[in-house]
Amino acid sequence: MASTTRQATAARKKTTAKPVNGTGDAVDFEPIHIPANEDVVEERIPLFYVGDDEYTIPKTIPPGVALEFMREAREHGRDLATTPLLTRVLGEDAYEALEQSKALTEDQLTWIVDKVLDLALGRKKEAGKAK
Repeated sequence: MASTTRQATAARKKTTAKPVNGTGDAVDFEPIHIPANEDVVEERIPLFYVGDDEYTIPKTIPPGVALEFMREAREHGRDLATTPLLTRVLGEDAYEALEQSKALTEDQLTWIVDKVLDLALGRKKEAGKAK
């Protein structure tokens, strides 16, 4: 099994650019190498607290999260796409903490949702804190 994986990896590394449009000319670029998920160290930052419990999000949200949100929004609408986005970015525990909080205000929830959307979609907004 390991031998097959090494062979497949070696085959990918030896790939050469193919001619374009039958001209015989090779394309003028090198393929992009994206690290495997298990090779990526995810740094997290606090987004909110419920009592003394800290809930974090990735400092950098991968672009694939935005792509998933946009696909879901196209298929089901923005409102229905927001829940899977929040769950993916916040994690199940943080999402459930928000669901079960009796002290969470509408303004705080709006701030959290907007912040996740801004970060996931790469939107830049004025820094601030929920009231």
